[in-house]
Amino acid sequence: MPSPESLTFTTINMFNFVEPPNAYYDFENILTQEEWLKKQGWFKDKITALNSDVIGFQEVFSPSALEALVNEIGYSYFATVDEPKSEDGYVFNSPVVAFASRYPILNAQPVIAEQAQLSRFGIEFEFNRVPVHASIELPHLGITDCYVVHFKSQRPKEPEESNETDETNSSPLHQLHDEQLGSWLSTVQRGLEANILHNHIIQQRKESNQPVIMMGDFNKPLFHDEFKGLLSHELRFDKFSTDYLTRFQLKDSWDIYCELKGADLLEERVSTHYYGAKGSVLDYILLSNEFDSSFSGSILEVVDYTVTDQHIVNPRFEIDQFSTDHALVSITARIRQA
Repeated sequence: MPSPESLTFTTINMFNFVEPPNAYYDFENILTQEEWLKKQGWFKDKITALNSDVIGFQEVFSPSALEALVNEIGYSYFATVDEPKSEDGYVFNSPVVAFASRYPILNAQPVIAEQAQLSRFGIEFEFNRVPVHASIELPHLGITDCYVVHFKSQRPKEPEESNETDETNSSPLHQLHDEQLGSWLSTVQRGLEANILHNHIIQQRKESNQPVIMMGDFNKPLFHDEFKGLLSHELRFDKFSTDYLTRFQLKDSWDIYCELKGADLLEERVSTHYYGAKGSVLDYILLSNEFDSSFSGSILEVVDYTVTDQHIVNPRFEIDQFSTDHALVSITARIRQA
């Protein structure tokens, strides 16, 4: 167990973690038993090395297999709130998210949209992948509201079946417009997911005033407009609102870490995903002000921010062949020193 003076949190995209003979997305995507053992072994080694206290997982098609894996290496508590969906019983097309913890998960529930708010805007909505809200009893912090998410991907939404001719549907202009509209609808879905989740978080925060940790694969960098609601702490026409709303604000753990280190020690942020040669940060851990040393009432301070990425920037085929296309992001927070 790590020192009780510190806690480590990690987010991991498991990249199609599916136990054979099941497949992901296509019947050809079935791992052999040997490949499955290699994939399990890779994650087991990385999780053991990181020595985290709480881990959020995305892209889990076989939650029972993942629970068995983490139980074996010391994580007695596991939670998920949804079932992977399949087309025909073994080709899965909708993974789930999950938590593993060394400390007690007191309860876990799905994040459900508040229908009263949605109806005021005339919105029909459901999460692409249902977030997990787990109440975990942690040293120093007490009961903490932990969330793991996997927001909608950038893949354009597909149009519904059409009565138009194949010739019309296949024209380049028609395909261009479909792709542009589909991309925008994916952005809208991601924005709705982020804002509806934040509404759930702040309602819980208002009732319990418990610390908040939110982690996962955002599928787009945090600075994009669809995520503004997660970071906002003021009303547009009421600048005095910040005094009250600051306790509901979430902050990027990277920013908290850099503020503690000081401007003269800043390092360049490392990408967590690559599309070709272009890297971007898609995986995040957001925190409430109990972790922010600039807040006078904080309990912990973020002293380490680690990106495990050798398997994507300098892969070794024999070791990393069945790993993940995302980096693993970890933070360590210790008791505030001053």
